[in-house]
Amino acid sequence: MNLFCVYCHTTHVNEKTKSFGRSAVALASIGIIAKLIGALYRVPLTNIVGAEGMGLYQMVFPLYTVLLTFCGGGITSAVARIVAKYTALGNEGAALRTLKVAFLPLFVVSLLCTLGVILLRNAISGIQGNTDAGIAYLAICPSLVFAGGINVLRGYFQGKAFMVPSGISQLIEQVIKLALGLYLSKAMLKYGVKYAVAGALVGVSLSELCALLYLAVRFLISKRRRVRFVAVAALKAETAAEFAVPQSVTDKTLLKELYSFALSVTLGSLVLPLTQMIDSVLVINLLMYGGAARGDATALFGLFVGPVGTLINMPTVFALSVSIAFLPAITTAVERGEDASEITKSAAKWIMLFVIPVTFGFLLFPERVCSALYSRGLTAEQLTVAARLLRVQAISVFYIGVLQLATTVLQGHNKAHKPVVNLIVGACVKVGLTPFLVRMFGIVGAAGATAACYAVAATLTARSASKRMAIGISAIDSFVKPIVGTALGAAAFIGVAAALNNTVLPELWQTVISGTAFLCVYCAFIVMTGVLDMKTLIARRLRRGDGHGGGAA
Repeated sequence: MNLFCVYCHTTHVNEKTKSFGRSAVALASIGIIAKLIGALYRVPLTNIVGAEGMGLYQMVFPLYTVLLTFCGGGITSAVARIVAKYTALGNEGAALRTLKVAFLPLFVVSLLCTLGVILLRNAISGIQGNTDAGIAYLAICPSLVFAGGINVLRGYFQGKAFMVPSGISQLIEQVIKLALGLYLSKAMLKYGVKYAVAGALVGVSLSELCALLYLAVRFLISKRRRVRFVAVAALKAETAAEFAVPQSVTDKTLLKELYSFALSVTLGSLVLPLTQMIDSVLVINLLMYGGAARGDATALFGLFVGPVGTLINMPTVFALSVSIAFLPAITTAVERGEDASEITKSAAKWIMLFVIPVTFGFLLFPERVCSALYSRGLTAEQLTVAARLLRVQAISVFYIGVLQLATTVLQGHNKAHKPVVNLIVGACVKVGLTPFLVRMFGIVGAAGATAACYAVAATLTARSASKRMAIGISAIDSFVKPIVGTALGAAAFIGVAAALNNTVLPELWQTVISGTAFLCVYCAFIVMTGVLDMKTLIARRLRRGDGHGGGAA
């Protein structure tokens, strides 16, 4: 709620915009839950299929993510913008036809990509170093067709400022994937690891189908009931000069508007998936060239991108959500010529309060973390390797937080291309370092190359952002106090863990209790030192409840 207070205060919005803001916060909240379910899903999956199975699972996803991005990575934002524009202009017919214009080309492209993967699956998996992944490609490729429809419908609802269907569809995806994926994986394990992985990926395809069916039904219901959507207030001002545009808008015009916008977004979204796809080809083959057997190389790659990659991705969900929540406020302040440094100060504080303790937790206690989560699915040797990988990649959590903050600042200044360019530079550094570091340090070298990628991209993006405006970070609140709080929390973790070491409690519960002590001490320190002014936050909530706005958190 405090994030929404920031949004309300800095934008001085009317009641319709407040309604849109509440919907956006609801979408972000549901999105966090959905992404956490998706991230946690890989923990039991690792315990079912093991390291080699996760290697096969992760071999499929880089190419799948590239194709998924290519088949509509930017179409959601494009449809949302065009639908919102013509809704604001009062041209409901054009807003509705946007669905048809967006869907038909996307369906053809998605279908061609699906057929291409079906025909070339064995050749692709052979290039990656393990032909067992061929059946996994076959299991997941139908979801490409379903995802195109999902992206279009989500864009339509978001363009109407109706965020709930998008959030619920994300939740449906993750819940179905969790339930069906794990069930099918466990059921197919008796036939072999590759079939267990294929079962999990069939669950992914079915989850996309269920989400698409939900959105389609929700669209038909809303259309039949003639639900009155709220148009985006900001776009009304943006398009005020265009009210003279004729009500008759051709499909060609809509197509041009849609895909000219979607193309730039898609290109930016392709950078990391392409890098991960290169990883899926390079790393396994480099490990095999260094003497590792195919199964061992696949298992090591699985540890790198599966269990460890999942842990690194979990805290980034929070950083991304905070960035999304603060972006409208920064954008509005910039457009009005106001100082946005106080807004970025709040955003930086929220992001650093989270990523700093997670970064040091992964650096200091990787063995505990990996053992608590993956001891059922990984051998003792694999847990040791996973802990080493997590320690090396822990620094990525901090740099991803910096990257998200700086990216938000640049997007607020309409300089969205800058982070893309910097990310490309970071990706090139990663691709260049990977062969050298893998030859020198094995799979740990791949983790080092990834950390270098984010460090370079974050540093360059932060530099670009600081040239646009004074970011206004409070070093005491954003860095010093979180680091001191983390040190105290770590001391509490070590003390409690030592006290529980000789008890009958399982190691998992020892780690959970020690982690709770870490969290309690850290949170108490943050509150006591006034990093989060709780009295001010409570007062702002009460004022908002009385119909008054809130201040910056």
